[in-house]
Amino acid sequence: MNLFVMAIENSDVSNVLEERLDNLDRYFTYSLYENVLRSLFEKHKLLFSLMLTIKILQGKNQISASEWRYFLAGPSGDIKIKDNPTKWISENQWPDMYR
Repeated sequence: MNLFVMAIENSDVSNVLEERLDNLDRYFTYSLYENVLRSLFEKHKLLFSLMLTIKILQGKNQISASEWRYFLAGPSGDIKIKDNPTKWISENQWPDMYR
């Protein structure tokens, strides 16, 4: 609750509603990020940063569920893989890159 009140009091003021909401959103998100990071072990900070970034992107419809799933699980499904046209990509790496 304190973080929310601080965001209202300390974020940039604007007479335009969209700007004010954007200012509140930015301030609150960064304040939350800083406060949570203080309580995490160093090895968990990067994971928290990634998850927060993904949630922000999902909220703004800038990353789809299928893109997120691909990032987590890699390529899936059965497709016909063409022959490797390069010499610099190994035969083991080619199928994943082609998919």
